[in-house]
Amino acid sequence: MKRMRNTILREDTELLDERGRVTSPGFACRPLWRYDRSRIQASRVRIKEWEYYLVMTDEFAAAFTLGDLGYLRMASISFLDLVKKTDCTRTVLKPAGAPFLQENVISWTGKDMMLRFETEGKSHHIWCWWKNFAGHSDFRADLRFLDEPGDSMNIVTPWADRKKFYYNTKINCMPAAGTIVCNWHVWHLDPEKDSGILDRGRGVWPYRIHWYWGTCSTMVDGVPFGFSIGYGFGDTSAASENVIFYDGRIHKLDDITFEITANPMLPWTVNSSDGRFEAVFTPELDRSARISALVVDSKQHQYFGRITGTAVLDDGRTIVMQDLRCAVEDIRNRY
Repeated sequence: MKRMRNTILREDTELLDERGRVTSPGFACRPLWRYDRSRIQASRVRIKEWEYYLVMTDEFAAAFTLGDLGYLRMASISFLDLVKKTDCTRTVLKPAGAPFLQENVISWTGKDMMLRFETEGKSHHIWCWWKNFAGHSDFRADLRFLDEPGDSMNIVTPWADRKKFYYNTKINCMPAAGTIVCNWHVWHLDPEKDSGILDRGRGVWPYRIHWYWGTCSTMVDGVPFGFSIGYGFGDTSAASENVIFYDGRIHKLDDITFEITANPMLPWTVNSSDGRFEAVFTPELDRSARISALVVDSKQHQYFGRITGTAVLDDGRTIVMQDLRCAVEDIRNRY
């Protein structure tokens, strides 16, 4: 196996120095970096900030996003019926103003929709209403993520000048409860078996960027299991973003590669450079979206499907992944 090169941080630190440069790139199992927006030395249109929640079951998936893209603010929801293989995404944009991604409450209210994220301690609450969603019934969601596991994925990845960076937190395997109403059907989440994901991003990026991200949050033999794997951001010489989540703890992986055929709906091969994650991902549904407004152009493909293979924990135990529900996104952005 290849020896991992990940720099692991264990103490709190400033994200940026007085010159706006990344102080300590690397990886941590909790969010140790202090993000101070006032230290960023870049045009405000280059600053990207968002909160993204995702829940997946065998029957459905739902995603909720609130973001500040520098040029524009964005609110977006997606709902996927994984049995009928249908999906709908609705997005609203408006000109950027003062920063609106607060620490505990983020809210967006429009003429025909409302989306609100509220965090209290280690619990998270999502409320959403969207009128005539996809031309059908109103969409409603009242979801709670009841707790955060002990570990999360946290990484700071710089670009060459260290004034461009990506600070990312991903929290998988949060027990999820609540209901979603879509197309006159009520969908329920059971915290004994269902869980969700939070993806929190802060950064200063180049105008063009292309990334892959795969995520899973489920149970294996009654134990919470998931992963977060991907690449595409900046200089990863200090650390990769790839991890296994198992029973509340992180197990660190090195580099991941997705081998994709010309037809992306055919099975993909997923390999890790350290030999600890070997799998085949079979897409079942492509949630594709295009956002184009002024200088912003986002081409999104998020493939929902199932993954089969093996994942090796830090202590050498092998977890067998058999047809686990997961999602892998392929995003190309100009913004």
